[in-house]
Amino acid sequence: MQLKSSGNFAFIVGLITQLMFDYALGEKKVLATVPNMNVLLNDVLFMEVLQPSEIRYTFKIRLAKNFGISFRKYQSIELAIAEPYHGCTHLSNTHLVKGRIVLIQRGECSFVTKAINAEQAGAVGVVITDNDVNNDHAFIDMIDDNTDRTVGIPATFLLGKDGNMIKNTLDRLHQQYAVITIPINITGANVYHVNQPPWTLW
Repeated sequence: MQLKSSGNFAFIVGLITQLMFDYALGEKKVLATVPNMNVLLNDVLFMEVLQPSEIRYTFKIRLAKNFGISFRKYQSIELAIAEPYHGCTHLSNTHLVKGRIVLIQRGECSFVTKAINAEQAGAVGVVITDNDVNNDHAFIDMIDDNTDRTVGIPATFLLGKDGNMIKNTLDRLHQQYAVITIPINITGANVYHVNQPPWTLW
């Protein structure tokens, strides 16, 4: 189904509400929340940045398809940036990563390799952001690389523009960490009260 670019916002909200209701009744529906993109309702998670305050937004994320474990809720946990950012070798800043969530950029090696390097550095979870820093809508499925390795921490995908905004803000403010809550549940929340990033449509 395609909506006109001038679309009726109330219609969209009503459609989403109906799909959520159908899902609650056990009917697995597809929830279209971004242009040209189908996102299964049970694939959608969210995280909230609490600090720095200038990027205090709710970000949509997607859990890895077939590796890693489920996220337990981390309330006000620190998010560190991996060094190297691609996370394809052992992380050199383990003292900053240990016991925290780590942000790693997509590319140069498999998602599993990145997650394992994060785990070996002591991270309790990894957020892998797209290496297309202009990507503000297209989610991908992070899948196992068939190397028979086991990932013991949760891994999730973040849009490239969102990850770039987070990293650039921390760099500009000379801060080592963001503070986040992950995951959060916004099911049933009034859309006007969800503080989504102004550069992202979902």
